[in-house]
Amino acid sequence: MTTENKAAGSGDETLCPLCGETNACGVRSAQACWCASATIPADLTALVPDAAKQKACICQACVRLYSQNPTVFKARRRQ
Repeated sequence: MTTENKAAGSGDETLCPLCGETNACGVRSAQACWCASATIPADLTALVPDAAKQKACICQACVRLYSQNPTVFKARRRQ
């Protein structure tokens, strides 16, 4: 099972559904979350497994890497 699948199936909203690392989501905190001012590419959100859609945030590292080079991001996910 890949990290992606473990994160997607874990039900843990603190984990990124793409890499399985902590997503540092602050949507439930008193301060604004980093993602409130971020642009998340639609093609990246499309990669989130169905089981995790609208349940867990993508982490900053995945957003940054995908934004810099989608091809490299997708290649790393397949490893």
